[in-house]
Amino acid sequence: MKKINKLLLLCLSLSIVLISCNDDKKHKKGIRDYKENKVSSKRPSNAITYKEMASMFHEYDTGQKLVLDKYRENYTGDANDAVETVSHFYEINQLKQYIKYLERISKEKEIKLTGVRIFSAAYPKNYSNKSLRGRHTLIFMPTAKIGEKNNVAFEPLYSTNNNPIKFTEFLHKYSSKETQRVSRASMIPFFQGDLEDMDSSGTNRLETNPPN
Repeated sequence: MKKINKLLLLCLSLSIVLISCNDDKKHKKGIRDYKENKVSSKRPSNAITYKEMASMFHEYDTGQKLVLDKYRENYTGDANDAVETVSHFYEINQLKQYIKYLERISKEKEIKLTGVRIFSAAYPKNYSNKSLRGRHTLIFMPTAKIGEKNNVAFEPLYSTNNNPIKFTEFLHKYSSKETQRVSRASMIPFFQGDLEDMDSSGTNRLETNPPN
């Protein structure tokens, strides 16, 4: 009986060791997944095929787009302005400049830039360009490691050395309650005009289609 118990104890110990090793491998693999990709002129690993692209466009065109076009028509009250924005254009040198800018101001704060997070937003009702009012747009924000996450949007302009601060710390000074409840954040609403404005590291100013 003692021999059987010892054998069972040995098997149990080996099982625990094997499980621990497996978990450790998984954990290390997770860490490797966050390693910075090397930049080269090769086709990137996240490039897609035209079949994949077509299936994604189909899903959007038969789902979200129908809802957004209907919203656009109700928003404008104009059947001739009832198609929501379907694409955004970013001039290549502006995009390169933005990345270089983020790299510089992040390096000055000794913060490792991990990427760019892209948020959905919409131009406010009082936007200077009337043709863009209510239209979907995108806001770009730099990301860094905060806590255990490597892709948290932060504000390098107001972060301190080695201490990235989430951009929502500043955005929410101007945000509505609705925006504050959304984890990805949204446009700064126009009705917070009594507060002095602040520069951000975010970018927008995209050419949209429609209307362009």
